[in-house]
Amino acid sequence: MNPDPFPPAALAAFTAGLDDYRLTTPPDEQSPHEAARRAAEYLVASGWAIHIPPRNRTGTRRPCPSCHTLQLVNRDGRIRRHGDADQSCPGSGAPHVREPAL
Repeated sequence: MNPDPFPPAALAAFTAGLDDYRLTTPPDEQSPHEAARRAAEYLVASGWAIHIPPRNRTGTRRPCPSCHTLQLVNRDGRIRRHGDADQSCPGSGAPHVREPAL
């Protein structure tokens, strides 16, 4: 059984914030960041607390087969996407080669 992480009242406040944002902000001025901010405002105003757990930044790193820099390995065992914003490294998404056991 997977319990629903959001109580119905919190989900209602969140949905109301998003609906208000969509109705009061012109479509060409809408952004995901501002929609999330408005939903968070509604949650807090309704008495809910927002807790963002810390991210684990100590993941496994392996050398990229193309650029040889250490990169994070995704859960599926592939090298994380990296490189310039307009062009990622060719090694992005490559399966990482496990180091031989000694």
